[in-house]
Amino acid sequence: MDKIRDSNYRTFIGIWKTSGEVRVGAKTVSLVGVDSYEFILDQNCILHKANVNIGDERSETFEMITMLPGDKVKMQYANSRGESGVMTGNLTNSIFTIEGDGIKFNGRMNNNCSILVGNWYMQAENGDWEQFITLKLEKY
Repeated sequence: MDKIRDSNYRTFIGIWKTSGEVRVGAKTVSLVGVDSYEFILDQNCILHKANVNIGDERSETFEMITMLPGDKVKMQYANSRGESGVMTGNLTNSIFTIEGDGIKFNGRMNNNCSILVGNWYMQAENGDWEQFITLKLEKY
């Protein structure tokens, strides 16, 4: 496969309503906003932009998604908190997983690829994985 447009990741292209909850200490706050995915660079990459509110705080993330061998993707991100990094993603059938340094996501797309639901997990100091975000994306 030469271009990401020819992969199953093309199902992400579009604008999505984003909702969920984020655990902050002992409480949870709402997550509300918009995610968008668009082909860029002659359809070799996908640009993912997230513009959400986590409680009262606005958060923006830009992410470049490129193909890796074996139908996986590399996801390079930077956000408005000054954080940046690289993760790998895999979308097989309807299961979407992401793995990074101390962070991972497990989600599932519905049959017509218009809803993605899942959870983000952060690795604790003792090595256990703790869920900290419940997420739902619905395509407009």
